[in-house]
Amino acid sequence: MMRPVQKICFFVSCQLVILIGCNRNPMEVDTTGIRETVLVERFDRELFEMDMDTLEEAIGYFYDSYGDFFDIFNVHIIRIGPGSGKRYPSYLSMFVNDPANREVYQYTGQVFSDMEQVNRKLTDGFRHYLYHFPDSTLPRVVGYVSRFNHGLFTVDRFIGVGLDQYLGSDCPYYEQMGIPRYLTRNKIPEKIPADVLYAWGTRICPYNDSVDNLLTRIIHQGMLLHFLDAMFPRLEDSLKTGFTAAQLEWCRKNEKQMWTHLVEQKLLFSGDPLVIRKFVDDAPYTSYFTGESPGRAAVWLGRQIVREYAGRHPQRTLSGLMTRRDYYAILRESRYDP
Repeated sequence: MMRPVQKICFFVSCQLVILIGCNRNPMEVDTTGIRETVLVERFDRELFEMDMDTLEEAIGYFYDSYGDFFDIFNVHIIRIGPGSGKRYPSYLSMFVNDPANREVYQYTGQVFSDMEQVNRKLTDGFRHYLYHFPDSTLPRVVGYVSRFNHGLFTVDRFIGVGLDQYLGSDCPYYEQMGIPRYLTRNKIPEKIPADVLYAWGTRICPYNDSVDNLLTRIIHQGMLLHFLDAMFPRLEDSLKTGFTAAQLEWCRKNEKQMWTHLVEQKLLFSGDPLVIRKFVDDAPYTSYFTGESPGRAAVWLGRQIVREYAGRHPQRTLSGLMTRRDYYAILRESRYDP
């Protein structure tokens, strides 16, 4: 029987933003006393290397070991239905033995033969998380291969990572699928730690949709970006943002112009889903700005607003900020004026 789950959050990509500081990063904290580690569990290997002669026992093991993650993987990622289905074992066998699936798994195994750097960065990020949220339980990060069905999801205390979505910007599979360059440039192994912590941040700071407009969306994004800054104060901007150096420079130089345009065109309080998507969804550039702008450029403004707010309220902890749900109050108390 499929188990009930608390909440599932799916992620396609996370193009995130941070401001470059000139001096010591104020987000730097001492985590040397925190010894916990977070490693990517290789569910992909266990699944594709299991003994097909003991399939029934393997299914029981997967449910015992991976619980809600395994349910979501079956139903929502590879879409073969719950393990309680009469034909489920045969469907799982067909998925594992499909030649195309095995080819992708083998390619993924070559790219991720050694995950030491990814695990080291994940551990660093989650040690910062424990510093700011000391009473928290760390999630389990589980790697899977689904033949490009999905990249990231969270459920209960699991974070699922589709490793086949991080095979490198020059991966031939992405070219064959016609994925545009502005997306493939971020499909690299080095992007996993930031994307995983961003995904976990959405569990801590879910969007308050009681009022849904462009302003509330970009401030919520700004809160998540601020969270990411705290988790990775030393990680380079390109891996946090997904923006190129030129795009980041464009945002810095055009901050005032972007904000002025949103205000003068009365776009900030627009609840039109199409307008919101054009500002916060992945795209080659933001169509309301210029071709040099990155897609999602407006979230850079959201991060600036939250940064101003945090600077004016140093007594508020990161955990306290992440529980705020009044986005208008954050804007007002930030006194943001680029």
